[in-house]
Amino acid sequence: MEKSPLVKEKLIEQLRHQIHSLQTDQLVKIPSERDLAESFDASRVSVRAAIKILVNEGLLVQLRGKGTYIVPSVLLDTLYVLCSRDIKGNDPFYTNFLVEITNLAAKQAIKISMVNPEHPMESSIPSPLVIIGQIDDVTLDELKAASGQLFSIQRYAHRDDIIQIYFDDYRIGSKAAKTLYDNGHRTFTLLGGPDKYDSSRLRKQGFLEYCGQQGVQVQVITEKMNWEGGRRAADTLLSSGLTDAVFAVNDWMAAGFIQGLRENGYQVPADVSVIGCDDIPLAAQISPRLTTFSLDAKHLVEELLSAIHRNISNQTDSREQIVLSAAYVSRESVANIKQLRE
Repeated sequence: MEKSPLVKEKLIEQLRHQIHSLQTDQLVKIPSERDLAESFDASRVSVRAAIKILVNEGLLVQLRGKGTYIVPSVLLDTLYVLCSRDIKGNDPFYTNFLVEITNLAAKQAIKISMVNPEHPMESSIPSPLVIIGQIDDVTLDELKAASGQLFSIQRYAHRDDIIQIYFDDYRIGSKAAKTLYDNGHRTFTLLGGPDKYDSSRLRKQGFLEYCGQQGVQVQVITEKMNWEGGRRAADTLLSSGLTDAVFAVNDWMAAGFIQGLRENGYQVPADVSVIGCDDIPLAAQISPRLTTFSLDAKHLVEELLSAIHRNISNQTDSREQIVLSAAYVSRESVANIKQLRE
């Protein structure tokens, strides 16, 4: 005698059938887990497991804080991606982003086509075109004329003709300053990169403005945003006098800075607290583990593809901006001075 399918498998088939019946050329929100559990007379655990499988199949997409949606029927077969020449091949954030967008696009039967940043206009570039990193305005205008709608995961504050999805770098800097201040620190140093990079400039701005509101002076050291830049920053800071709290605008600088301190006989967080940003794998591997901010590349990709689908189905305009929050990751590189003094 045949065994009946498992409850979860039955539920998946029922949901899959309902998805196909409701699928249109637009995003369609499905009911909550509770409502689905009542509708199908199943537990919420089973519903949650079934949804996870259908998300992995590319039939559903979960947008944080908004719910779960049915992926539109195929309106898009190829997604064009252009990486700025400034993007390094080993940059962990952008590498992770490219992995996530490739995986999610594959689930939705979308091909990824990389555009040559050296000669972008040599190729026919239909819309949508995703820009990664910073591109000068002249090139952006040419790309827009050739492609139509542009999408960026970098903030272009002076442009309202590009759909932008990006993390709130200003808030990252402000949160880093507040965290250090709330832990009792009062002498601060900022390790920043060149202001031409929006992420560095905005993190620096958020940090400095919060410190200014608290009447805290900040020493600013500008270096290359890599390991060696962080090590050089350690030498610079030690020559002028060590402060008790440091915010580095990325984790590579923070890790190099910690190494530079260690080579000179100083310890983190005993002598100085350190916060980085990006939550690269190294941040959880160095000693002490680095307090940082996590930029969820998968969430970014989900929001990006959702915006692309909405634009194709005429549900949005070229001025849309989606600002994402980075998650604060507390680890051992920040000391609580208030507790140590008690």
